[in-house]
Amino acid sequence: MSDAVLTLLKFALLAALYLFFAWVMFAAITQIRAVPAAAGGAPGRPKPQSAKGRVRGQITVLEPPELAGSVMRIGDELTIGRAAACTLTLDDTYASQQHASIVRRDRQHIAEDLGSTNGTFVNRERIIGPVVLHPGDRVQIGSTVLEFS
Repeated sequence: MSDAVLTLLKFALLAALYLFFAWVMFAAITQIRAVPAAAGGAPGRPKPQSAKGRVRGQITVLEPPELAGSVMRIGDELTIGRAAACTLTLDDTYASQQHASIVRRDRQHIAEDLGSTNGTFVNRERIIGPVVLHPGDRVQIGSTVLEFS
């Protein structure tokens, strides 16, 4: 090969390398900006409540130990998964980006799997469609266990 071709290949490789680094930086910056700032705590972490403030339509984290005892009200809809856009963000490799949801319809709370890979379990049974939750039911997503009340 001639020197001119080798020089041209060197510049092409260098340009590709710079484009790759620019793409990585762009992706990192957009991910950082996409994380919503949660009021009063880290994103995805439920705010603890006292036992006096318990109301129907909330979940209590039983596992993992670092989140155990945290309580989160469900409201009209609660989405659970690894994505930052979820109401409850899990740091669990067995959870999908948007794993499951709990919605309130007709004075009932309904749990539904959102097409996750590893499934959603209510009282240790894998759910296939929407399931009505009753106080004391346990919802398991990966290694995270939540109790509905």
